[in-house]
Amino acid sequence: MASLTTMMETLHQQYATTTKQQLGHLPQISHDPDYPSACEVGEADTSGNIQWQAVTRQPQQGLEDLAQALEVEFPAALHAYYGAVFAGNIRAQFDGNYIELLQVWNEEDFVNLQQNITGHVLMKRRLKQDDTVFIGLTDRDDLLISVKLNSGEVCLEYVGKPTHHVLAENIESFLAALSFNH
Repeated sequence: MASLTTMMETLHQQYATTTKQQLGHLPQISHDPDYPSACEVGEADTSGNIQWQAVTRQPQQGLEDLAQALEVEFPAALHAYYGAVFAGNIRAQFDGNYIELLQVWNEEDFVNLQQNITGHVLMKRRLKQDDTVFIGLTDRDDLLISVKLNSGEVCLEYVGKPTHHVLAENIESFLAALSFNH
C-alpha cells in the first residue's frame, strides 16, 4: 500500500499546485459546517466555498474489512486509493475526457462509501456480472469508472451493465495518465 499511498499524496499535491497556479486558490468545495474534514483550509468564502488540501490519514485505513465481509479480494491499490488521504474529489482529464475521481472527505464519508460499495457489489452479483468497485465519474450520469476486482483493470461501465472498455491495466497506470486543466 505504501507506493500507491505515495502516489495518491503526489497526485493530490500536483492537483493542488495546478489548481492554485490556474485559479489562484486551492481546490474548493461547498462548505458544510456539519460535515467537517481535516483537509479544509481556512474559512468558507462569501460564496460558501472552502478550500481544501489532501491530508494523509493517520492511521491509514483500507477496505480490508469490507473485502472480507463481501468475501472478495480487492486489488491492493484500491485500499490506498480510498484509504491514504482525506480530500475532496479530483477533477481531471483522462485521454481528453473530463472525469471526477471520488475521494474520502472524512470518517463518516468513509463509512458511507463502504455502504455504497457494498450495494454496488451486491447489485453486480444479482445481475451475474463481475464484481467492480467504482472510483470515479464521467460527464455522463450513468457512466462510472470502476476497478474490476478479478483483474485490477480500470474500466468504464454503465450503471447496471458489465464493464465495456478498459482504460488502464491497473489503478497506478490509470492515475499516471491523468492531467489537470481547469
